[in-house]
Amino acid sequence: MSAVLAPDPEAILRACADGRFVPLFRNRPIGEETVRAEPGADGRLLLRAETRITIRRFDLRQTVIAAFAPDLRPEWCRLEAVLDSGRVALEMEIGPNGAVTRHLSSGRERSGRVEFDRPPLLLLDNCFASHALAALGAVRHPQTAAVFVSLPACEDLPVTRAGTLKVLLGGRAYGPPTLTLHLTPDLDEHVWLSGGWAERLVIPQTQMSVEWSTSFPHRGGPP
Repeated sequence: MSAVLAPDPEAILRACADGRFVPLFRNRPIGEETVRAEPGADGRLLLRAETRITIRRFDLRQTVIAAFAPDLRPEWCRLEAVLDSGRVALEMEIGPNGAVTRHLSSGRERSGRVEFDRPPLLLLDNCFASHALAALGAVRHPQTAAVFVSLPACEDLPVTRAGTLKVLLGGRAYGPPTLTLHLTPDLDEHVWLSGGWAERLVIPQTQMSVEWSTSFPHRGGPP
């Protein structure tokens, strides 16, 4: 298992200077996510992630801009996506005990406020950088913090630290993960952290893995 120290934003800035996430389905690349991290005011971290995934009839282009406090607590995010021919947008402002959301999909707008009494972690669908920062945020909390709240779903998110079992996927055996995010009762995301960043995400139930890479070639067209 990789050794983990609670990273500061500077460590994340260095890790994101060169590289990108490459999602794989059944060991085959299906797109990429470029990540740019910048320093914000008072030690904050600004993140921009641009994701492109094409698999069978699923075609996604997504941009996420988000801000995090120095302890990696999410403060706000903006998401815009084109899924096939439809457009989706999400805006979220996150306060100490709740979040205000505005969601636009298929020409319909919904807004509301959600309350929470647990530390929040930002887990946006198909934004791998948000999952990486959620894992890094979780390891900063005391070992007694075993349940967080996932945003924007606003659902309980149990976390298991320092696993002892290998993770099997597509004929490969990975060493024990740094921690596991239990996204749903039937969906586990295993995360390996190293050098202040996520080197791998694996969801065995969906046959998906995501590698942080500086060696995969950029893809110029759909798989």
